[in-house]
Amino acid sequence: MVMIAYPHMRRSGARDRRFRRSALAAASLLALFSLTACGGGQDSSSGSDRPSVADIESQITKSSGDQVTEDQSACLAKTYYESDLSDEAVRLLVEAEDVSKISPEDLSKADQKASKELYEPLVKCLTPAE
Repeated sequence: MVMIAYPHMRRSGARDRRFRRSALAAASLLALFSLTACGGGQDSSSGSDRPSVADIESQITKSSGDQVTEDQSACLAKTYYESDLSDEAVRLLVEAEDVSKISPEDLSKADQKASKELYEPLVKCLTPAE
């Protein structure tokens, strides 16, 4: 067996782990996002105010554990806050005990469109800095 070394193609162990961790975080948070946005049509008893960036970031940190960095969770929170998602959909992100139990059928047409537009900005937040 002939082995050819391409040092520029290899990842160091730590860098490889960071990349895998970021990829896992991206996958789990995008899944979280797609389920979270599904509450746009539901009523909520907590009023119609949009949750703050800090509230959104706190929930992302809680939900993702150590899968995302502080910078990534701040970016994600800001992206959700500034999105065209309804206040109800964003509030659902903050208030959900288990986002996997949210029904996609509850998503309003406007939130469906807004969630599609959020995919790339959310991925950008999760892309590891080189």
